Amino acid sequence: MKKIYIIFTILMLGAALPVQASDKEEKPTSEPQLSVGETPAMSEIPTMKQQGERMAVLMQQLSKESNPDIRRRIMAEAMCPQ
Repeated sequence: MKKIYIIFTILMLGAALPVQASDKEEKPTSEPQLSVGETPAMSEIPTMKQQGERMAVLMQQLSKESNPDIRRRIMAEAMCPQ
């Protein structure tokens, strides 16, 4: 009975190896490879720009607000956006 399990396991591993090899070859790299000198500035990345604008708005609201509960809510949103 052990021989059947060993043979079955070897056959399954043998069948899985070509599938894994073809998966590795088919994955194209969609992101261009940039060197250290060619990396964009943080302010040019769209998501970072949006986060910076959002933080600026939150800090302006925080500077205008005097209610401690509202200030606490604004700080919580700034530190952990939901």
